[in-house]
This record gives sequence, structure tokens and C-alpha cells, in this order.
Amino acid sequence: MAETVVGTQLYGWTQPLNFPDSPPLLERLDDTFAAIRRAGFENVESGVDMAANDAFRAALERHGLGFASAYSGGTFHIEAEAEASLDMLVGAARTARDAGVRVINCNPSPKAGGEEKTDAELALQARMLDRCGAELATLGIRLALHNHTPAMRSGAREVHSNLRNTQPAHVWLNADVEWIHHGGGDPLAFLEEYGDRTASLHLRDAVGTRWVQALGEGELDFAAFAALLRRKGFAGPISLELATQPETEITRSFEENHRVSREFIRRVFGV
Repeated sequence: MAETVVGTQLYGWTQPLNFPDSPPLLERLDDTFAAIRRAGFENVESGVDMAANDAFRAALERHGLGFASAYSGGTFHIEAEAEASLDMLVGAARTARDAGVRVINCNPSPKAGGEEKTDAELALQARMLDRCGAELATLGIRLALHNHTPAMRSGAREVHSNLRNTQPAHVWLNADVEWIHHGGGDPLAFLEEYGDRTASLHLRDAVGTRWVQALGEGELDFAAFAALLRRKGFAGPISLELATQPETEITRSFEENHRVSREFIRRVFGV
């Protein structure tokens, strides 16, 4: 099953703020993967669809990079779309498994218009996620739920619904400590409640809701997170997800910020 490996989420490597005037990522894989290796990483996380991309997989092999965790979306709160989302994710998981993926971090689509989902929509979403997680489990893959700010509204009502109304063996948490913090939640309280269901981590640092350029330069208490997760027996992929906002203060290259953050992860998480 999953093991504690460290990678980088490729989202930040696609941001124009970080790479102005650069071609799309698929046209600069070798340069990007070489930079990731120089920064000290041995794994990447990307969209689950990349597992079916021959050029992507070949570039991973050339640079000796693993693909332990992948990312996906999906609409699970609308009856007419939920089955298709489930089928898509399970189908993609079969290919992803062959590429080495053992955890799929899934962020269920928010409701159109930004409204909170109704109780009935959340109930449907939980049922579909439970089914999806059960099918992925038969492939040896954990379904881990990611969240952005919309799911944190009303005391993280949606996040709690997703986890409290599904089976722990089927549905796990992708604990993105900064997005939990960003949405007004307490990451330490989340990890206390769901640490034994945490299949993967996303790490980024911030001051308030302003993202900073590297781990250890914001206000999140990563030492406390690491200690709690050790107590809970966490073993799963850790993905650094540095990303840039217009207000992010940048004093180093994106590669150098990854190197600094990789050393921070080694020092604080011991991996």
C-alpha cells in the first residue's frame, strides 16, 4: 500500500507567475523534471490523466521520478453526473496503478454558483464517494479527499460529511494543511480527528491567506502536524505544493524554493 515518499505537486510548475513566457509543461518536461531532481525530489504528483500520457511517463523514467500520488476532480453531488465521474475515475485508476500511483487525491467539484450543497446533495456525494473508494481499493489504490475553501464553509460541513458518511476503509483524507487553514479551519484539529484516515499530505505555507514562497516562512505549525501524524501512524505520500499569488513575495527561484522546502520536510517530518 502507500508509503511515506516525498514529491512535488506539478501545479506550481505550470503557473505563469512562476514561469512567465514559458511553453506548456508538456513541452518542457525534461527541463522541469531535471529541476525537480536537482531540488532533491524523487516523486511528482500530477493529474491522474497523465498516467495515460506516454511522453509524460517516458520523461518520468528518464529522470528517475516516481508517480506515487495523482490528482483528480469529479462531480458526485448531481445524480446525472455522478456515475460518469465514478466510471471516469475508476477507469483512470487502472492505468494510474500501472504507472505506480497508489493514492488518488480527489477534490469533488463545488456546486455551481458557489452555493453550499444541500443535505441531499451531500448524502448522494458521500454514497458515490464510498462506492468509488471501494472500487479503487480493489485496485490497491486509496481514494483521498482533497478540499479547497468552498468545502470548508459552515464549519467544514462538506468535508465532515464526506468523511463521516463514508467507510474509513474506502475513503481517506488528503490533508492539505494550508487549504484547511485558508478556509478558516484548524489543521491540527483535523489531523487529530482524521489522522488515522490520512492517506496523503499536501504542504504549503502561508501568513493568513497569503501564500509564502517556501515552507517554514509562514505561520503554519508543521512541527506540530508532523508530531501528531507520527503518533497516528501516518504512512503515505507527501506532496509539496508551492504556488504563487500576485502578493507572494519572491526572493528566490522556484527551484531554489523547492530545495529549501525539501530540506525543511526532511528536518521536520524526518523523510
